[in-house]
Amino acid sequence: MFTRADLGKDERLDLMEFTLVLEHLGLSWTRAETQDRFEKADANLDGFISYAEYRAILEAQGWV
Repeated sequence: MFTRADLGKDERLDLMEFTLVLEHLGLSWTRAETQDRFEKADANLDGFISYAEYRAILEAQGWV
């Protein structure tokens, strides 16, 4: 899923790509909720979600 959502093929997700992942997972969060979770997941505060950060989200939610 991460690779498919990584439209820029730069091995990281921006907010729009992260939103696509959520939609694929069937999650319908508000824009504010999505932004909040994106910022919390962005552990190194670079404005992107790396694969490691993505994996941490999935593990925290019990999805892996």
